[in-house]
Amino acid sequence: MRRRVGAAHDRCLELERVIAGRARSGSLRLDDVLKLFDELLLHARPASVTAFNHLLNAVSRASALEPELVVSLFNRTVRDCSIKVAPNLCTYSILIGCFCRMGRLENGFAAFGLILKTGWRVNDIIIAQLLKGLCDAKMVDEAMDVLLQRMPEFGCTPGVVSYNVLLKGFYDEKRVEEALELLHVMADGKGISPDIVTYNTIIGGLCKAQAVDRAEDSGKRWFGGLKKCLRVVLSQMILLMVCFWTIYARM
Repeated sequence: MRRRVGAAHDRCLELERVIAGRARSGSLRLDDVLKLFDELLLHARPASVTAFNHLLNAVSRASALEPELVVSLFNRTVRDCSIKVAPNLCTYSILIGCFCRMGRLENGFAAFGLILKTGWRVNDIIIAQLLKGLCDAKMVDEAMDVLLQRMPEFGCTPGVVSYNVLLKGFYDEKRVEEALELLHVMADGKGISPDIVTYNTIIGGLCKAQAVDRAEDSGKRWFGGLKKCLRVVLSQMILLMVCFWTIYARM
């Protein structure tokens, strides 16, 4: 009996190592995920939640058409393995993203409610997923309420990622003035510095709305921050090029 339990434990550890390595290398294909998931389900231990998250994340990234499969795998984990493995914050974050891409916002917010009930600290990525789901459903006003009113009530502090999502939502609906007002709230009221995504969203959104004069004004106002972001991006590109040529020279 002990020998059998020990063999199962060793196989579980081996599966977790394989999954972690394949996740790091980005080589988890969909058919591999399903086979590994089935076997891990048999041998799982509490710490296996990280491996399950790797598998769910690989499925969610495999195709825009796979969110239903992620939900199905999550339900199997809860149904068949809940005694051995409990979902964590990362699990629910993946699940929320899938619900939002499926347009099932009520399920996304239900999962968010479970996070709050558990007492986990919500991060900006989770908030951004909910906001993107609302914006994709043409519910930008509701997203604005969630960002500025509801999240502080829940003890959540949205960051630049969440603001970028809502800015894009306003620009997609050509609500230029509200987008610029939100930008001022973000930078001046909340003290959140715009990043390169913010600038790209602003300029692109204003140009699409045929408000080029406003794009020029915004560019002048935020030019200092934009230059700083561009310097960071340029330095990273140079570093990557140096690394590439170093590796190439050794071949």
